[in-house]
Amino acid sequence: MFQGFYTLTSGVLTQNRNLNVISNNMTNAITPGFKSDRFVISDFYSEMMIRTGNKNKADTTRIGTMSMIAGGDETVTDYTQGGLSVTSSTLDFSLLGDGFFAIQTDNGTVYTRNGNFSLDDAGYLSLPEVGRVLGNDGPIYLGTDRITADSEGRLYNEQTGALLGQLMVVDFADYAQLNKEAGNVFTTNANAVASDAEIGWQTLEDSNADPVDQMTRMMVSQRALQSSAQILSIYDDLISQMRTMGPTS
Repeated sequence: MFQGFYTLTSGVLTQNRNLNVISNNMTNAITPGFKSDRFVISDFYSEMMIRTGNKNKADTTRIGTMSMIAGGDETVTDYTQGGLSVTSSTLDFSLLGDGFFAIQTDNGTVYTRNGNFSLDDAGYLSLPEVGRVLGNDGPIYLGTDRITADSEGRLYNEQTGALLGQLMVVDFADYAQLNKEAGNVFTTNANAVASDAEIGWQTLEDSNADPVDQMTRMMVSQRALQSSAQILSIYDDLISQMRTMGPTS
C-alpha cells in the first residue's frame, strides 16, 4: 500500500471542507454585519498529541515520527469591524465598536451585528426571519417606521418626539464561547455585559469578508485539491498495473 494514499485522501477531504467555508464567506460578502470564517488545517500528528494525555500532557508518549494525514483543526471567526454604508432606511442600524444587537427568538436570545431591521406584522422592530429586536425593557414596539435615533440607541417617534425604546447592545469577554448559527447570528451560554459601542442610525456595517481575498484562497484550495486528486488517480493506475503484472518469479 502506498503511504501517500493517507496524505492525498486527507488532503482532498480537508480542502473540500476548506472550500465550504470559503464559499460561505463569498456568499455573505454583501450580508450586513457578517463575520468571515477561516478553516485552520493541522497535521494528524499534532492533532493526536493535542488529544493525548487527558489534563496533564507532560508525560505523553510519542505516537510516531511521521505525519501521514492532514486534518481540520477548527473554524475560526474573524470579528474585526467591517466598513459602514449609509442607507435611506430609518430602521437600519450599525455598531461602531465591540458588541452585538440582541434578538429574541422562540429558542432564546441570539446575537448579531446585522442591523438591517424591519417591522413585523405586529409593529415590533425585528430582524427578518430571526426574531424581535430586544431593547432595555424587552422587545421594542414601534408601530411606525417614521422614527429618529441617537448614538445611544434611543428611538423616538418622528412626529411626536415620544421615546419608543432603546436598543440593547451587549458584549462578551471571550468570543471563543460564541457559536455561529444560520441567519448570521450567534448563540452562547456566556454572560452578556453592557457594551459601550456607538450606534449608527441609517447606516449598516458591511461584511468583513473580502471577495478578492476569498477568491484567492479558493483558487489555492482548488489547486491543492486537484493536485491531490490527480496523484491519487496515478496511484490507482500504478496499483492496477501491479496487479495485472502479478508476482515476479
